[in-house]
Amino acid sequence: MDQLPEKNQSFWRTTAQVISYPQLDEDIDIDTAVIGGGVSGILTAYLLAKEGQSVALLEAREFLSGTTGGTTAKLSSQHQLIYDDLLQQDGMDMAKLYYEANQEGQRLIKSIIDDIEINCDFKVTDSYVFSRCVENTSKMEKEAKAYEKIGIEGGIADSIPVDLKVTSALVMKKQSQFNPVKFLNAVLQEVNSLGGRIYQHTRYMGYEKIDDKLILTTDTPFSVTCDQVVFATLFPAEDPDSFFADTLKPVTSHLTAFDSTEAFDDGIYISNDEPIRTFRGAQNEDKHVLIIGGETHPKGDGKSTIEHYEAIRHYAKEEFGLTEFLGYWSEHDLITPDRRPFIGKIQPDNEKMYVLTGYGKWGLAAAATGAELIKSLIVGEQNRFEKLYSPDRQLPEDESNDNGSEQSDDNHIVSPVSEQMERLAKGQAQSVEINGKAAGMYKDTDGNMYYLDLSCTHLGCEVQWNDGDRTWDCPCHGSTFDGTGKVLAGPAKEPLRKLDSLQ
Repeated sequence: MDQLPEKNQSFWRTTAQVISYPQLDEDIDIDTAVIGGGVSGILTAYLLAKEGQSVALLEAREFLSGTTGGTTAKLSSQHQLIYDDLLQQDGMDMAKLYYEANQEGQRLIKSIIDDIEINCDFKVTDSYVFSRCVENTSKMEKEAKAYEKIGIEGGIADSIPVDLKVTSALVMKKQSQFNPVKFLNAVLQEVNSLGGRIYQHTRYMGYEKIDDKLILTTDTPFSVTCDQVVFATLFPAEDPDSFFADTLKPVTSHLTAFDSTEAFDDGIYISNDEPIRTFRGAQNEDKHVLIIGGETHPKGDGKSTIEHYEAIRHYAKEEFGLTEFLGYWSEHDLITPDRRPFIGKIQPDNEKMYVLTGYGKWGLAAAATGAELIKSLIVGEQNRFEKLYSPDRQLPEDESNDNGSEQSDDNHIVSPVSEQMERLAKGQAQSVEINGKAAGMYKDTDGNMYYLDLSCTHLGCEVQWNDGDRTWDCPCHGSTFDGTGKVLAGPAKEPLRKLDSLQ
């Protein structure tokens, strides 16, 4: 199959209209600038505004167009199998604190839902990890023992509430799910009512420090003057000493939505087998929907992403008999060496810049706790999760940390460029080598051709074509560009350089 015919957009963004906000149209002077319009940025801006701070929230694209808008939207402290690893790696205190941080994040989100009276399909439900392989039973049993040591409500389950044959399962009681776009739309409105300034299509480009103030430049003619800035972008928009470039691994997962006659409302699920499958039920007005994801791989590995979507579609048909394919989308995330997010001061002695990143595919509850932590650091409060999430913590050695930069040659062509141009389908792209340097061609839906230098404008890695999402993806640090080279997600701030031709 050459392409997927259904719309490439998150189910949450399709079923919940995202509110539009203006572009920055004047110079402003505020207490705190928050860069990034996902769950981390929105909740940080909200909590700071509640403290009486003057806040500006800036998003380079539309709000909730990134990882938050593409999640499975599980609010869970059960992150597949992690607690036995945390006990071995970090000891009891940190493993327990990790669990409590995620539980606290869920409580904070529920309290905001109650306070603002948000209708966002919030539901308390049990969370399950399951396996269909006998070989994984011992791993489940070790994780269950870790639950018992830490005091987690749950353990080995005899079965799961879904008609799947499993050999072992692990349940964590009283977790939750919701619609993140409905939730954050309401929080954005509350930020606005608290006096926060909200801007989209306003990309942060850099800063200058003058006296005790930061002057933030944007891709508009206007700037933001502030006392401190919070980077809540997927990859931090500033990276002192290349710390984040050296430690974060960019990965991509793929998700799909299907019409279903069954509600799937008795749990949220993830397998512990390869390939991993994660799923949960949802509602589209009065219709039942099943969200299914998986197929995680290094971002920008150059392999066909269409095949990942097709693999999930095959799973849905074989296991659940679902064929009405509503849509598909990708979720991008970053993984830290110890699987704990980086949330705190961007550098130990930097009281002006803060960061939230590296959620490792489990960021919703942690983002709420992280937003509370950032608020505490800025207003001078104590927060018991500071050490857990500090970017300055001791990290384990990771000899395999190549930032996912292994690239495939599948998209490099050997036949004449002119022939490839003729055969290239609309909406697709192809990479080539011209005089020993990577270049690319993209044909838009009107048949117009674009020629690009494929060196990422962040640190120069070669971007790879993602045929399922129709984007150029950087395997090193996770930047994403559309077919014409425009930046969709950083850390790159500048578009791919255009070439006159590939001749």
